Amino acid sequence: MTLVEKAITFAAAAHQGQVRKGSNIPYVTHPFTVGMMLQKEGSTEEVIAAGILHDTLEDTEATYEELTKEFGKRVADIVQAVSEKDKSLPWEERKQATIEALPFMTEEALQVIVCDKLHNIRSIRQSAEEAGVNVWERFNRGKKQQHWYYSEVLKKLAPRKAEFKLIEELEREVKQLFAES
Repeated sequence: MTLVEKAITFAAAAHQGQVRKGSNIPYVTHPFTVGMMLQKEGSTEEVIAAGILHDTLEDTEATYEELTKEFGKRVADIVQAVSEKDKSLPWEERKQATIEALPFMTEEALQVIVCDKLHNIRSIRQSAEEAGVNVWERFNRGKKQQHWYYSEVLKKLAPRKAEFKLIEELEREVKQLFAES
């Protein structure tokens, strides 16, 4: 079994029973899509595996030690770098911590977090087209706060555009979403 296949199996088990916000879509479709995006961009097998596992520390019972044992320190470090450290903190503090960490992330972690944010934005935009303004009711914070968050993410990513071309795609998607909805 390849590292990516192992990550798919692990993520499917870890996210079992979880669904995307405001839908019946199995949650695991999100990390799988992130992994597919990374593969399409030519990322390494370890980065693809980390993309598939990127929400396991944050949203499941999986631990850093478990990821290290199963996938190696490099994959576990990438997952840890893109994970919120303390889910008990208020939304604003968690998002601010993510924003502040962006300039210091490795190129590998940057690839994962950009694909994560890009898929999230595309999913929100698709839901907005289907549900209209109601889409924002699915989230912990509404449109104004989400716009703030994604705008700040883009400001921090701007100096790193040359490192990963999907940063520009994320910028286009964010502008389109918040202009339309």
